[in-house]
Amino acid sequence: MRKVLAMVVLCGLVPAASAVDVFGTDLGVTVDVTFMSKYIWRGFDRFDDKAAWQPSVDFDLGGGFGASVWASYAGSSGAVDATEYNYTVYYGNSIFEDCFKTDYTVGWRYYDFIDRPSKGVVDKVGADLQEVFVETEMPQLVGYGIVPHINYYYLWKAQSGGGVNVPSGSIIALGFDYNFTLQQAPDFPMTFMWDIVYNDGVGYDKTVDNDWSHMLWGLKTEFACPVTGGKITPAVYFQNSFESTVNNEDELFAGISYSLSF
Repeated sequence: MRKVLAMVVLCGLVPAASAVDVFGTDLGVTVDVTFMSKYIWRGFDRFDDKAAWQPSVDFDLGGGFGASVWASYAGSSGAVDATEYNYTVYYGNSIFEDCFKTDYTVGWRYYDFIDRPSKGVVDKVGADLQEVFVETEMPQLVGYGIVPHINYYYLWKAQSGGGVNVPSGSIIALGFDYNFTLQQAPDFPMTFMWDIVYNDGVGYDKTVDNDWSHMLWGLKTEFACPVTGGKITPAVYFQNSFESTVNNEDELFAGISYSLSF
């Protein structure tokens, strides 16, 4: 918990009046602190039904380029050696026009499990992972607030070693967001989301069967924080789990985040 608070305090030292000037370029910064009732990552229940604090800092470098640091800390003492840091660099842009307009983000991410060995030793799996990813959405293809998306992730072990190695593989998520506003609450825009996910045999620290692993349903809203001007986003999710080697039970979980952009 002290680590979370320290990160929040450090992020708060960034000047809030305007974007940070770095080498003559405005650097946009977004600070986020999220609490999740469960840490569910692409179908896997990482903390076995335990909560997580997940702070992050995202840097908009301009020209579509960006970088971020994201962390996850167990919300209770039951999760052992579970602290995680993710380091991401990415580039985003759009292609095509009119109804076929496609917004995309391509990038690379490193999963750093700081309390576990990065390299496999003897009969233990090296914990750290890397991935490349492409995330796309088509905001004008359907209309009526419906935005289809397709996300592709290819993962592999960050460092080889003498221990057991988890195979590399792909995870594909197909789905859509539906953005709408209730007449009774026009200041609270709503987003309903649905994804179905295919895993071809890759996991955190074990092999999994090639299959459609799960469906994820979600509903979230957002509103301005009246004190700081930041954004508060509560959300609730339900996961239908199909593949027992990924998750052998359905999951209901929720979260709330606070973000502030400079």
